[in-house]
Amino acid sequence: MLFNSPEFPIFFLVVFALYWALPFRGQNWLLLGASYIFYSWWGFFAPGLEGLQKVLPLTLLLISTLTTHYCAKGVNAAPENSSRRRFFFWLGIGINVSLLGYFKYRGFFVENLEALLAEFGWTLTMAQRSFLLPAGISFYTFQALAFLIDVHGGSHKPPERLRDFALFHAYFPQLVAGPIERMPNLLPQLLAPRTLTPERLWSGLQLIIIGYIKKVAIADAIAPLTEAAFNPAGQQTGLGLLLGIYLFALQMYGDFSGYTDIARGTSRLLGVELMLNFRQPYFSRNITEFWDRWHISLSSWLRDYIFVPLCRVFRGKKWMPLNLFLTLLISGIWHGASWNFVVWGMALGLMLIIHKLWAGPKAGKHPHRPTTLRAWLVQIAGMVLTFHAVCLTLILVKTTSLEASWDYVVGMLSGGAVATDMVPLAYVIFYGGLVILLDFPCWWNNRDLPVGENAPSWRRGLVYGSLLLLLAFLGEMEGRSFVYFQF
Repeated sequence: MLFNSPEFPIFFLVVFALYWALPFRGQNWLLLGASYIFYSWWGFFAPGLEGLQKVLPLTLLLISTLTTHYCAKGVNAAPENSSRRRFFFWLGIGINVSLLGYFKYRGFFVENLEALLAEFGWTLTMAQRSFLLPAGISFYTFQALAFLIDVHGGSHKPPERLRDFALFHAYFPQLVAGPIERMPNLLPQLLAPRTLTPERLWSGLQLIIIGYIKKVAIADAIAPLTEAAFNPAGQQTGLGLLLGIYLFALQMYGDFSGYTDIARGTSRLLGVELMLNFRQPYFSRNITEFWDRWHISLSSWLRDYIFVPLCRVFRGKKWMPLNLFLTLLISGIWHGASWNFVVWGMALGLMLIIHKLWAGPKAGKHPHRPTTLRAWLVQIAGMVLTFHAVCLTLILVKTTSLEASWDYVVGMLSGGAVATDMVPLAYVIFYGGLVILLDFPCWWNNRDLPVGENAPSWRRGLVYGSLLLLLAFLGEMEGRSFVYFQF
């Protein structure tokens, strides 16, 4: 089930009404059942799925849940540094990684193996290179891995009951596209009674409205022009291609950030607070700050479970570039099974290394509000350069091959413009301005919502009433899939 499908508002309203009518124990059973219905809906009603394919996504989620829960209990019960503890830990890691690897990377592996063998004159032909990619498998796999690593490290203990862990693992607001929640934040909230205050109700509704504006009124509206710009058969000028990548940057942000806002808003209405996943990333003044503001749950996951362990193995400042490079390379591979994402991760790693070496210990640290004209000019220049650096890497994300990426860059640099380029230019100005109007007050005041909690009620009503009118005019609940589902 998609947040922007016609079914979801009905589903959530029913869950919401029943949820607050039940006692705490009943609430958790309801949430668990609703989470499995929410996830199963995608398998049973997705077009083109037949037979066992319809139940495959839920089956994989249940396998991951059972494996992670019982392996974590085995790890926790075994003595420290014992072979039994290591066995349960690596068994849980191995099964989760194997499921992700088989269903996400099998086609990529087979394709490249066939190409390699062909160089030696050997032929290997496999009828089925790829499988259905279950929605959210990358997200809930990383959540399971973090859970096992935390239990193995001794920092946390697993819950005794399977149903408690199952709810943590399948909690529907964040199941298919994050945030990638950690045990210390989400699990205690699910195991304790919850309340719905007027403030939480109002702020949750605000997040949901903003999320739908970003997804339905911005990202989905931009999508047709983005597809046209990246269509290999299309005839685009250099300006048209440049505007196309600007539009895709806005689409990616509106799509993924919008999903997170809806997830956090619906969860807040259920009395559960999810972690912040975006903090106005296009206001970042360098690439280090960008990764502190974009997909924060993944960035912090990579830092804690990849970069820090690498720093323990390869110690010292001289190894820092290698550790950063490997961490971003893994990030690229996590995002997609193609050479485009491998090169994308490498490019991001090199950019981050260059900035870290150039800026030193002050990398990413700036006063939030500059006090001089010179400081303002420097920071604005940094924002512009960072945005364009990110846009350049997004070409690798949108195109289907390295050759197509190169052709796009060459076409963009070839220049040229026609009168019809005014249409995408108008879209860039309008939707870019809308993103700035939504994000600038948050960035300026360092808060989550454009309108502060202490603002007069008439101001909040005017702002969100205007956003609802904008959503009614610009948005259609067509159920267009979220971009990050493919990751």
